[in-house]
Amino acid sequence: MHLHGTLTEQDNHRHISHPFRVPEGAVKIDIDFEYAPKRAGQYGNLLTLSLFDPQRERGTGHRGQPNQQVSISPTAATPGYLPGVLPPGEWNVMVNTNLINAGSTVEYDLKISITQGEAPAAAVVEWKPGSTNPRGPGWFRGDLHGHTIHSDGSWDVDGLVQFARDHQLDFVTLTDHNTVSALAEMDSYATDDLLTMGGFEFTTFYGHALALGVRNLIDWRVDSDQRTMTDIFREVEAAGGLFVIAHPMCPGDPVCTGCQWEYADFMPGPARVVEVWNEHWTSGSNNPGSLQLWYNWLNKGHRLAATVGTDIHGPSVRDYGFNVVYAEALTEQAILDAVRRGHLYLSSGPQLALTGTSDAGESVMMGDSMHSEDCAIHLEWSNCRSGDVVRLIVDGEVREADEAASGGERSWALAGKHWCLVEVRDQTGSLRAVTNPIFTGSR
Repeated sequence: MHLHGTLTEQDNHRHISHPFRVPEGAVKIDIDFEYAPKRAGQYGNLLTLSLFDPQRERGTGHRGQPNQQVSISPTAATPGYLPGVLPPGEWNVMVNTNLINAGSTVEYDLKISITQGEAPAAAVVEWKPGSTNPRGPGWFRGDLHGHTIHSDGSWDVDGLVQFARDHQLDFVTLTDHNTVSALAEMDSYATDDLLTMGGFEFTTFYGHALALGVRNLIDWRVDSDQRTMTDIFREVEAAGGLFVIAHPMCPGDPVCTGCQWEYADFMPGPARVVEVWNEHWTSGSNNPGSLQLWYNWLNKGHRLAATVGTDIHGPSVRDYGFNVVYAEALTEQAILDAVRRGHLYLSSGPQLALTGTSDAGESVMMGDSMHSEDCAIHLEWSNCRSGDVVRLIVDGEVREADEAASGGERSWALAGKHWCLVEVRDQTGSLRAVTNPIFTGSR
């Protein structure tokens, strides 16, 4: 089967179906896909493929190459896709027009070949799950956002795992774009000194979100008339996962296709976690904008927890921030439960402990709420650098700022406020650490 298509900017942000029939006895499907031009001036056009059998989605190849080859059989599949039995019936290869730049005319060719015969003798690679000593309760440091060659990364799963070991993390999470094809392998690398976690990144045309703790692929396509982001959120929650709005103020099309959060009815909607720090602080993700958006949402009464994600795609030496989580155990469920509750701070080095005590003796940690609006806030910090500044943020405004030195502690009395947290900034004003808030009052 050989198909040709011509697309213009009028076809931007579409899912174009190409149904084809697979006969009985099929043992391999090969797909060759290419499009041109790859670039239109400064920015690239981006077309991706998704494959569906008669019962389920078999994966997505979210990668920027204008030439893509996909093979799928009962025993093996191109990264991003799922191997397994090839059921007869109507299949569908979908061309997703993630970005067609203004003024572009994009030509694509799609060739589909089906091989029939005896099933290959080779067995499917089965990854044996590893295990991690749960240790807990305690503080655990790790990453919630990373990619491999199963989407648009440049390294395989073992590279991501080695990055976590090199940074002495307690946990690391694989969240490839719109695919779960590498999660079984990821789970196999768990050891007593490293918890490997899974999920994927919903990579839609109008925003990205992490589905943490989810092992089965959930349809990532959004149709404003029939399938909304709220529907996706509910499916993630029903699967026991944690939904995280990712890098919401990152530049969108054409700089980073679909990266900016543009769902006007989901600002923040039912979401309770948002990634405010993506890659390193001064990356092109507009982290200051995401942090301020979170502060604005907190001021409107939304009690959201914040996370950081390296969003790493390959070998890199950066001053990354990581999540430092207080969890009941070093297990995926306990880490996600703690993140959902806001029991964490984000840091590229400084160590922070923020607690609160009300006049009635009620004690809380970051992420918690106190019934009283009158309370004492206490901070202990360490591992800061010369020139770092500790800033108390109250209802979105800087209440006080002190030189951090290498470490110290400080207490403040608050009355009639709604939330507070602490930042650590360096001499340039870049964020080095931030706690989640302590909330006060019934608001």
